[in-house]
Amino acid sequence: MMTQSADDERAGTAQDHAHAAASPDDPAQLRADRLLTRPGSADRIGGVELGDDPCGVTLDAIWRRHSAQIFDPGDVYEQMRLLAAGDDDETAHLSSEDTTRFEKLRWLSRQSARKPVLFGTVPMREQLSELTARCPGFVAVTALVDRAVALSIMTGTPLSLPPLLLAGPPGIGKTHFAKSLAAVLGVPTHAWSCATNSDAMQLITGHPTSWRGARMGLLTEAIVTSGSANPVVLLDEIDKFVTHRDEQPYNILLNVLESENAEALLDEYLRVRFDVSRACIVATANDVSVLPDFIRDRFLIVRIVSPTGADLLALTRQIAAKIITPLGLPMPGDTVMAALARHHPRRIARVLRLALGFAAAQGRDALVPADVAAADALASAQAAGPSIGFIRPRKETEADRE
Repeated sequence: MMTQSADDERAGTAQDHAHAAASPDDPAQLRADRLLTRPGSADRIGGVELGDDPCGVTLDAIWRRHSAQIFDPGDVYEQMRLLAAGDDDETAHLSSEDTTRFEKLRWLSRQSARKPVLFGTVPMREQLSELTARCPGFVAVTALVDRAVALSIMTGTPLSLPPLLLAGPPGIGKTHFAKSLAAVLGVPTHAWSCATNSDAMQLITGHPTSWRGARMGLLTEAIVTSGSANPVVLLDEIDKFVTHRDEQPYNILLNVLESENAEALLDEYLRVRFDVSRACIVATANDVSVLPDFIRDRFLIVRIVSPTGADLLALTRQIAAKIITPLGLPMPGDTVMAALARHHPRRIARVLRLALGFAAAQGRDALVPADVAAADALASAQAAGPSIGFIRPRKETEADRE
């Protein structure tokens, strides 16, 4: 029979500690409240002096205010108990599939059930300003996030963002921006391409245990292993989300787009609920018109347009510096930059790399406008080339027309 583990005992102790700390008559809690208002010392966390807190009551109170529980360890132990069914050897009687599930539950029981939550900071606003300069086409998004950060700073509450859908033509840097935003916020990015995904259940909720090859949901697994309760979850090219014929992928997305559902997302494989409501959901799309109405309604859609004029030229310089500087080559002059600044960012990078090859073939380390023109022509010819296939379509003949 399963016995209470050391982790379980510690979890129970922590819960007892929390109940004691919640009591207004508890002397330790009153002492913690006084410490929260005391000025400076080197031994501090969150502005709190910890020198006379040997029991860790103050530290525990701070941690709970700055973290969130993403799953209940009790639910995990209950699923393990049901699988063990009173067997002293725990897994001796289990099938290989149930043994795999038991081991995953055991792994989960060893993970922290609480994750730090994200609060806005002044340096975060400064970095958002820099991100606006680097990605001028996304100013509406950075402004929205900046306002959310300002509200978090003012109220002392965690940062909260609605699900965002970045809509715009391909190649303008939507995916790059989403990852850059996560870097500014100081949280990890968990990115999935919806265009290549073949199983929405595996992505969001995990598989029911009756499925062959069932597994834990990728999203819930990512949240558990993340260093934050607020990671950026990037659903790239959500307008191309097509899976097998028996699945409705957009319906499954409601589990994370509806806050009430996201607060208690059931992982179908583990049969454990997770709170993923604090994750920053960012999706990208080229054509939002193909999305169901109920999905568009749950996103804040921000339409991104290709940069032009001075913004495009400044972006071209950034792209050139990122590509050329590691190569130790001189930066192009204004004429070459102007010749490059005629396309979307992805095309600019492609043409630039091709142009560097043309220059190197001529024994030059500096680009000239002719290199860009040759590279542009090559890229254009490639884009306009025939479709790839095993059999080329037969040309129509006079006999066919008759």
